[in-house]
Amino acid sequence: MNDSANRQPALLIIDDHPVYREALGEALAKEFAPLGVDVKTAINVSEGMTLVDESPQSWIVLLDMLMPGLSGLASIKVFRSKPNVAHVVSISGLDADIWEPRTVSAGAALFLSKNNTSAVIFKRLKALYNGTQWHQAQGASNDALEYRLTQRQLEVLTLISMGHPNKIIADLLEIKEQTVKIHINQIFKELRVFNRTQAVLKAQKLLLPSVTPLAS
Repeated sequence: MNDSANRQPALLIIDDHPVYREALGEALAKEFAPLGVDVKTAINVSEGMTLVDESPQSWIVLLDMLMPGLSGLASIKVFRSKPNVAHVVSISGLDADIWEPRTVSAGAALFLSKNNTSAVIFKRLKALYNGTQWHQAQGASNDALEYRLTQRQLEVLTLISMGHPNKIIADLLEIKEQTVKIHINQIFKELRVFNRTQAVLKAQKLLLPSVTPLAS
């Protein structure tokens, strides 16, 4: 069972472009300092893996998709397999319409564009950290600790519980319908269910926030 909820939260930025890496690292370190989130940087996947393997912290990894060595999609899967990595977030200057579905399908919690300001990136990452706090909710069963849903997946699950179809969910969250389908598949896989009704019922049983009885 994953015990990342008991570890100090940390953020690892992996990007081979020194100016961008250092500027983003400094900006996010300043923003996250009051929240007790440690921010580290690495120049490549290998260095990032060493940091994660040698640290007892619970990491969110912000991973650039275009770097020498292991491909970005393969790197997502490698980091996701590590017990002290809560989430992997992909970041890139590549076309979001093409790459967001690919990275989410590979296991990324979010796709962020490098065109975003550091303030926007901080806001999205902060929401992701907040989304992992359900692990520690009072009254949650031990079984709930076995599951890891991202903030976006919780949003999708909440909208499913309201009876919304994929197209409406996509419009409400301002994402592609294909991306919604990928999130739903990830939710089914994580909760070990086969349909929407089972997903909502299991979410209620595990005391996940914001999930209401399935609308008729």
